[in-house]
Amino acid sequence: MKPQLLHVAVIGALGLVGACHEQRPEATDRPPSADAPGKPGVGDRTSAATETGDVKLALSMDKTVDASDINVDTNAGTKIVTLKGTVASAEQKARAEAVAVREATGYRVVNQLVVKRKAD
Repeated sequence: MKPQLLHVAVIGALGLVGACHEQRPEATDRPPSADAPGKPGVGDRTSAATETGDVKLALSMDKTVDASDINVDTNAGTKIVTLKGTVASAEQKARAEAVAVREATGYRVVNQLVVKRKAD
């Protein structure tokens, strides 16, 4: 390796090490969140995205529900998970709701699924 390149690599590595050891202020020393009161913060949005993913995954793994036409929407502000789309039977609609309720702890589930039998 050329000496100049080695020098740049060493300085870059030292900069990364220094950045990793940077002291972060304690939560009480941090300025208040920029989010307006009543608006979901980053943590809320992350939680909502996690709930959406958890519900979608659980629905796709459930052998009794055809989740191919189920859309899951999660609202962090209202703590509501909404199921939209179509399923082949009332049993699948009820099962999808039960799965969503189980997975989205702390959220209310609104089931807007429509029963639509698939053509043979």
